[in-house]
Amino acid sequence: MSTASSPVATSPQPDVQKASRVCLNCKRKKKKCDKALPSCSRCVESYQVCQHEDDIVPGSSVTAGYLYGGVPSPLGNPVQLHQQSPLAWGGSLRPSLVTSIRSADNINTYALQCVFDILDNRQGIEQVILAFFEGPNACWFSIIDRSNFEDLLEDLWTNPLAETCVLILCMSLIASPPISSPSPAAMRDGGYQATKALLTLVQSQSSLPMAIPFLQAELLVAMYEYSQALPQQAYLSVGRCFQMSRALGWQEKSHWSPDKLATIPRILKLHSILWWAMVYIDNHLHVAYQEPRFPLYAPTLGLGFEIPRPETFDPFAPSALQLQIQGVGPYRDANSHHIDGMVFPEATSAFNLNTGLRQLENPLMSPEDHEDLSDTVWQHTLDVLQAPWSTGDRSGAIGTNLIAMLKLNQPGLLAGSVGIGPRFSSPAERIEKTIEYFHNEAVNLANFQHRLTRGRVAPFWAFAAYYSSILLISHGEAELHTVDWLQKVLGMKNLLQVCAGRWKIAERYVYLLDQHLRARLGDFVG
Repeated sequence: MSTASSPVATSPQPDVQKASRVCLNCKRKKKKCDKALPSCSRCVESYQVCQHEDDIVPGSSVTAGYLYGGVPSPLGNPVQLHQQSPLAWGGSLRPSLVTSIRSADNINTYALQCVFDILDNRQGIEQVILAFFEGPNACWFSIIDRSNFEDLLEDLWTNPLAETCVLILCMSLIASPPISSPSPAAMRDGGYQATKALLTLVQSQSSLPMAIPFLQAELLVAMYEYSQALPQQAYLSVGRCFQMSRALGWQEKSHWSPDKLATIPRILKLHSILWWAMVYIDNHLHVAYQEPRFPLYAPTLGLGFEIPRPETFDPFAPSALQLQIQGVGPYRDANSHHIDGMVFPEATSAFNLNTGLRQLENPLMSPEDHEDLSDTVWQHTLDVLQAPWSTGDRSGAIGTNLIAMLKLNQPGLLAGSVGIGPRFSSPAERIEKTIEYFHNEAVNLANFQHRLTRGRVAPFWAFAAYYSSILLISHGEAELHTVDWLQKVLGMKNLLQVCAGRWKIAERYVYLLDQHLRARLGDFVG
């Protein structure tokens, strides 16, 4: 050991050493490594365990590099971290993993280390969380109480909880997925694989494997899988959510009884939000992929009653003034950072889409019922569009409603194109307005791309743009009286190509749209 009192700095200290190779973290991330021992500077800054191939002894554990040489730990106190990080980007599970996490005490620290491995440092973690709450949680579907989560985050650095760590990684999947062209295959995305593996691992170690954070995590994973063209994985993830809801008693009428409504409105409101988020993704998965092997979950449950929507519980909750909540401007979602003030228009949108799909398949549905539902969907769309939102709009709810409008009113177009009397005499005007809405987004592509980059466009818009384009290709010249239908289709194809940099599902729709254009116009695809 060198002495701190040495007055001469002209010669190197005898114990200053450097590794013969770059460390594994820098090698994996393709970063420049200064090879310092016991920990390189990059690992110190990002709170990584600095290790080299020669140092690894299977099954052993070491103290993180920043615990040597007086570097402060991000956890406040010295924490034992296991030497290998098998869930890092591009990593794989190793047999020694089972040994390293046998105790519940280890799993919390291990989960936090995985978060650092993937998101690099505390700043990276906080940026992902901020992007999630100002993007998907505000515009796609609000399923996490921000104020409660921020309380958990304050404790994360000194007293980590594995459930919170998993939730952070699930947030990162949809808040800031890799944007590239061409987009990488989702199944090769190390972050996705790591998050799925860690979710399973933590859940298996938990004393409450069906706790709310796990259900929220599954919903976020399902949304990612939907957007990255992984329908089978998404179907399984959504199915696990419905199974958990059944085990938690949500599918029992007594769970929503009036006496509980008055005594635990906050808890029931969160349960309602998560239930309708499940229905929401379930219906979009069914519509976007049209796989007969994956029927809708919700209609098959046979509940015999309708689960209340989130706004049902608002009269029982204390006001923002009583809770001393300070709203953010004159917005409808001004108090959405707290469960009592959270709004969830996506519940009504999900109900509308689910009802529409079921009624269209019902031969007993009357034209009057069809018209009433169409009017209801349209009115809710106008309500959401006209309301002031802190992020500008509510992309998920609007997109869902407009898809429902296209589905509900398409039968009239199909009947007209084959010259038979329509079952439902839907006016083409609403389809025209819906398609025009999406076309305007394509015209204002720079603004759309800016919102997309900030996570403020829900992935359902890819299907909506594709669906609108298909209707224009089939009916643009005739039933929809759209002379410039091809120009509009090519504009929405450009929009889909922009989306393809973020969502694999949009890339799929670009390919399918080209196929339809070839069939309509020969070899010309625009």
